[in-house]
Amino acid sequence: MMSRTPVDVVLDVLDAVEKRDAARLARLYHPDIEFHWPPDLPYSGVHRGVAISEMQMRFAQVWLPLQPTENERRMEPLVVAAQDADVVVRYRWKGRDAAGNVFETPTLAHYQVRDQKLVRAQMYHYDLVGLARFVAVSGS
Repeated sequence: MMSRTPVDVVLDVLDAVEKRDAARLARLYHPDIEFHWPPDLPYSGVHRGVAISEMQMRFAQVWLPLQPTENERRMEPLVVAAQDADVVVRYRWKGRDAAGNVFETPTLAHYQVRDQKLVRAQMYHYDLVGLARFVAVSGS
């Protein structure tokens, strides 16, 4: 098996998110995976291990309808820092509701990789208030 850097793993995860490739994501997640989402979102909180599937379901209920095309799913990731198992990426989080209203916010995310798998993710949306409002108004 070819050795992959933490940056490779994180970029692979983000590509799988953009492509909605759940099978690839499952392979890229470490058994001890944990997600840390900011407050005021339908999937907020800390989710670990088997609780990830419930978080993914809530996340999908919100974002599948709000990201109907490749354009909304395109994150344009830029690795801004990487050291050992830690990788920090800036990307754009976008959505469009059924009425055509568009929302976009830069996001900074801190990822940790263990055993060539994603073990921790924590997202920081620059406009969390706007994001929470967009999700709430869009009926998700």
